[in-house]
Amino acid sequence: MAKERILVTSALPYANGPLHVGHAIGAYIPADVYVRYHRLKGNDVLFISGTDEHGTPIAVTAEQEGITPRKAVDKYYRIIADAFSKLGISFDNFSRTTRELHYKNSREFFLRIMEKGLIYKKKVERPYCPRCKRFLPDRFVKGICPYCDAEDQRGDQCEVCGKQLEPHELKNSYCIICHETPEQKETEHWFFKLSKFSDELKKWIQSNRHWPDNARNFALGWISEGLEDRAITRDLNWGIPVPLEGAEGKVLYVWFDAPIGYISSTQEWAENIKKPDEWRKYWIEKCRIVHFLGKDNIPFHAIIWPAMLLAHGEFNLPWQISSNEYLTLEGKKMSTSRGWVLWLHEILEEFDPDLVRYYLLSINPEKHDADFSFEEFQHKINNELVAALGNFINRSLSFIEKNGSTIPEMKEFDKMDEQMLEFIREAPSHVGSKIEKFRFLDALKELMRIAHFGNEYFQKKEPWKNENSTTLYLCANLTRTLAILMAPFLPYSAEKIWRILNLKGSVFDEPWNSAGELDVKEKHKLGKVELLYKKIEDNEIEKFENKVLKIDREDKMNYVEFSEFEKLDLRIGKIKEVRDHPKADKLYLLEVDLGKGDERQLVAGIKSMYRKEELIGKQVVVVTNLKPREVRGEKSEGMILAADINGKPVLLMPDKKVKIGAKIR
Repeated sequence: MAKERILVTSALPYANGPLHVGHAIGAYIPADVYVRYHRLKGNDVLFISGTDEHGTPIAVTAEQEGITPRKAVDKYYRIIADAFSKLGISFDNFSRTTRELHYKNSREFFLRIMEKGLIYKKKVERPYCPRCKRFLPDRFVKGICPYCDAEDQRGDQCEVCGKQLEPHELKNSYCIICHETPEQKETEHWFFKLSKFSDELKKWIQSNRHWPDNARNFALGWISEGLEDRAITRDLNWGIPVPLEGAEGKVLYVWFDAPIGYISSTQEWAENIKKPDEWRKYWIEKCRIVHFLGKDNIPFHAIIWPAMLLAHGEFNLPWQISSNEYLTLEGKKMSTSRGWVLWLHEILEEFDPDLVRYYLLSINPEKHDADFSFEEFQHKINNELVAALGNFINRSLSFIEKNGSTIPEMKEFDKMDEQMLEFIREAPSHVGSKIEKFRFLDALKELMRIAHFGNEYFQKKEPWKNENSTTLYLCANLTRTLAILMAPFLPYSAEKIWRILNLKGSVFDEPWNSAGELDVKEKHKLGKVELLYKKIEDNEIEKFENKVLKIDREDKMNYVEFSEFEKLDLRIGKIKEVRDHPKADKLYLLEVDLGKGDERQLVAGIKSMYRKEELIGKQVVVVTNLKPREVRGEKSEGMILAADINGKPVLLMPDKKVKIGAKIR
């Protein structure tokens, strides 16, 4: 079978801050799984990315930190690259858009499109801050979205409705540096004729039926509303200067130059391997280009970037856009300003990268938003990775080690052995077919199904009772199978198993389909057997959670972002009973009457402020439309509202009696 040529890109992260766990699962871990799989399949796959180091995100960060943009991007490039390295993201090249090669490519790309009459100059009015004495591009201005009326939105994109914006379109706008109301002032910019490509883009996107629904539907919906020409220059002193006379003080819009970075990174890779023309195989010759990205990057990769490629006329269009939805943290949107964020480098300092990879893949937001929960992280590691996958491998190899560390000779196969053999033979196709369809969550589940079968097989065969060398022989081979199948998902664990099995070379040198073979031979000697994973203890996860969120687990339930209040069903409840939580010193269990027979148990972190007798009969404000959840083993069916007074929770109570169950508006 001929090798398939694939170029895989992950969205270029802005070098204006560290990465959080949402970034990791949005565009990088799934891409790495896909790439590692295709390498094992023997395909010609190249994996590139790099940091996006231009535009207003960088300029704003530099200004806020009191450093130059260059120092800012140098600082965050190191942090981002180090986090990717620790996470095991196997880029062939991780570049930067501030490199001279990229400047050259971006200027040439701009001029080629302009020569075709697809870029034109136009005078426009844009927000100008009279106090800062400058125009306010993109993220230097905030205001009300003109489409959905969401407040405090940036001048480039509304985070609520997803619409692409221009700074002058915001209502009630203000300068984010000095909070002055800007005035509209005339300036000159260059526009890309995006509208010219509406019909061509629509036909192309409609033909891409293998795209995920969110990317395809969003792109077609945007086209149906009518594409408008877009300004591709900005009034800014940080970026790639517009390569024209009379364009002093103008730079290329970051979302014009950033995707060109994919081409630049590929060319840089080719130069690094001393084959400067090799990049052409991926961008000009026959090749499948796959973009991995988060939901917020869909319009750029599905509309603007393809239109740019069509305008240029020399390069391949993307074949696939693998776009994930958002990841929240403990049920709430991550917010750096509020400190409600889990940085990737922080969790990697505390936990092995394969634990992080496994959990994020197990909640992969492929089709809908997912939520990172510390308790669920602990639960999945302990009850899936440790209890199923790690348990099978450890008990199988430890049993062989106790019997001289030598793989025993196989004897006749019984019916269960035949079933095990069939499992091994079919395993590569079962997992691989899901990866090829970009269904990474299903692929991981298939991997775990194989591990569960191994445990069931081992348990039913009872090798500790019966001298059954075939059982141990097959378990050793299933361990090898799992190592190869794990390699795309859990690369560090896969290589560790390979060492324990004492097999030649590296697990990453093995062909994917060889996972279906019995290749651990009889009389083969194992290496030293080590525990693959260990459980995460309660105090370990609680300590980490408190450290990164700066808030106790017992108090966490009292934290709700103000912007979410409009979604809440707030009602008056009466406390009927108060009990101590059996497993937490700071928590009470409250029985609350909400009227009309609706009585609920709530878990509340208010023990340090109130005695039981103070609470009985009191009326409180209850959030009633939250999903029930377990808090330290006890069910909580809502949340009581409290004010934060000097770090202590003070309950919100009506100053006079109100009808039980009354709704607060």
